[in-house]
Amino acid sequence: MNNSLLQNEDNIFLNASIMKTEKQWRIVNDGVMGGLSSSNTIVKDEKIIFSGNVSLENNGGFASLRSPVKDYNFEKFTGLEIKIKGDGKRYSVSMKETTYFNGYFYTSSFETKKDEWIAVQIPFNQFKLYYFGKETSSNKKIPLNNIKEISLLIGDKQAGEFKAKIDYIMLY
Repeated sequence: MNNSLLQNEDNIFLNASIMKTEKQWRIVNDGVMGGLSSSNTIVKDEKIIFSGNVSLENNGGFASLRSPVKDYNFEKFTGLEIKIKGDGKRYSVSMKETTYFNGYFYTSSFETKKDEWIAVQIPFNQFKLYYFGKETSSNKKIPLNNIKEISLLIGDKQAGEFKAKIDYIMLY
């Protein structure tokens, strides 16, 4: 893991200040597919708390926090960094290149450490193409000049309560 770059408005993608504006991220759970998972976010002590319950019932199994849908260009960056205090569970960061849902996401996962702040750097070349949560055999690279949405997600058949505090997600 490399040292963090200094944060500035050009490379901060999510923090407590953004969650207090019209650029705030939104919750999307598996209920969009009939699942029963639930989640919410609150801002407390200038940190974002993303918590809830992942249910595998009704073919469910994910909860996510998603950016506004718009045109993003990440060509001048190498990857994403997330500073997170987790619960020891595995989380994923995903990106998609369409404004509509088509099942395809570029995804990279990471482990959190229970009750410990970590800064995880994920180079863009570590993202793999997934289709409906399953890795594809495609070697297609992320179109960094054509990202429409980014998500922080918990799933991967990890049923039960979860809680993560997020300081920031930034580009580096």
